Amino acid sequence: MAEKDIITMTQKELKRLHIIKQVLEKKLKQIEAAKILDLSSRQIRRIVKRIREEGEKGIIHRLRG
Repeated sequence: MAEKDIITMTQKELKRLHIIKQVLEKKLKQIEAAKILDLSSRQIRRIVKRIREEGEKGIIHRLRG
């Protein structure tokens, strides 16, 4: 039986994850996501890449834990 990890996220991280999933589903452009999240388009590209590589846990801040 496969184990499931429990991921703890802040509200800010949950909002980011929701927006980035829309980018991955091509419902939203990276530039639009950058404006919504008040980030640069470069930062959005980096987050999208990390989500593709690591899954949902890639959105969590690296200094936690």
